[in-house]
Amino acid sequence: MAEMLSGGNSNQVYRDGNTVIRQCGPSSPLVHDLLRFLEEQGFEQAPKLLTTDGTTETLTYIEGEVGNDPLKPDMLTDAVLVEAAQLLRKFHDVTQHFVVPPGRQTLLPQRPDQPHEVICHNDFAPYNCVYRDGHIVGIIDFDTISPGSRIWDIAYAVYRFAPLMTDQHCRDQGWPTPPDRGQRLRLFCNRYGLDDRAALIDTILQRIQALVDFMRDNHFNEHHIPIYVEDMAYIQANHEVFQVALFL
Repeated sequence: MAEMLSGGNSNQVYRDGNTVIRQCGPSSPLVHDLLRFLEEQGFEQAPKLLTTDGTTETLTYIEGEVGNDPLKPDMLTDAVLVEAAQLLRKFHDVTQHFVVPPGRQTLLPQRPDQPHEVICHNDFAPYNCVYRDGHIVGIIDFDTISPGSRIWDIAYAVYRFAPLMTDQHCRDQGWPTPPDRGQRLRLFCNRYGLDDRAALIDTILQRIQALVDFMRDNHFNEHHIPIYVEDMAYIQANHEVFQVALFL
């Protein structure tokens, strides 16, 4: 019997044994192209596309637990943060060679100010990672992928993983007390290997604002907007603290 799965921001997802069944969307042809490419390149941390009829898709199931709030203690360690940074770097290094076929649609609007360096996941966060035995073992939910820059994708990822959130939102994520966010910000960037990081804090603010604009324009998950607005205010208020932390 199929079991409904939780996690991510996608539509209904069902597990049937070792497979996952999902509804297709406008970006699915591009997602399928990318998943095939990742499999060809030996990237083991993404689901494999098994079949699709244009309406539904069947993927391999990655055994483990999705990082839904509140996160478990072994999902909040610095070691897991390092794994997240290294996995994102691996994903970017592989996808820099992926060529988007003509006519493919993306769910999120492509930004002309962002160079096409890699494929951005655009939603690389604990809720789209699979954890097993205190380690990140997979990435899921590629519906929001689009060509873009490394720093654009890093911006959202580090916002979610550090996390660069208000004290209350940190507690909501599972932190008993807020962590040293500057230290975790720097650790993520160091382990990703982001050398050109001077513009990162501003890019994080731009990235969150772009998400808020998308939600408003498309009437999508608008109840989340106040959370993002509060986090942007927190980041702006601590802009200099985080800017200094990046280079300690």
